[in-house]
Amino acid sequence: MKGLVERDMIAMGKNRLFLIVMLALCVFYTVSDMYIMGVLLIPMLFSTVCGAMVRNDLSAPVRRTLFAMPFSAGEYIAEKYLIATVPACLLAVVLQALSAVVHRQSFAQSVVVVVFAVLFTALSASIEIPVNIIFRDRAQLARICVLAVVMAIVALAIFVGVGADGVPTAIAAMPLWVWYGGAIACTVAALASSVAVSLHALRVAQL
Repeated sequence: MKGLVERDMIAMGKNRLFLIVMLALCVFYTVSDMYIMGVLLIPMLFSTVCGAMVRNDLSAPVRRTLFAMPFSAGEYIAEKYLIATVPACLLAVVLQALSAVVHRQSFAQSVVVVVFAVLFTALSASIEIPVNIIFRDRAQLARICVLAVVMAIVALAIFVGVGADGVPTAIAAMPLWVWYGGAIACTVAALASSVAVSLHALRVAQL
């Protein structure tokens, strides 16, 4: 797995201009009034880059050589999820620390933002990696369709249960621990399902 990590780090280096621009944008948002957007942009950035690397690995010229090397499908999948999540989470912590200093936020506020950044990172990777493994060259269109369906379901659920104050009544009545517990449980379930789907898709793919 160490060799896969080193290979992906080199691949990320080839996208350094994109990474630098996105990092600058995230820092700009972080020090502005839209600081939450700055922290939450990082998961999208890393999941997009990781998805591009998966598509490249599964392209015809690369996969015949790459998957002839001594690593298992499980190691490949584990490495991709680590690359897509760990750097994003660490950078989100750094950006939120900067935001806390600039905007004088409390520790509790910072924890909430970081928790949601981690959850968003996991959800982004849960969509990006299996979509790119299953659809490969058609991943761009498939990703848009998947995200559209997810957003439509969320919007419909909110619209159906919205109360007079504009907040879904079922959600407004919930204590905070239910919010966080439910969000974490859903994210863990989505991540576990995503890993299982990705592993199965990679094993049945004709590599």
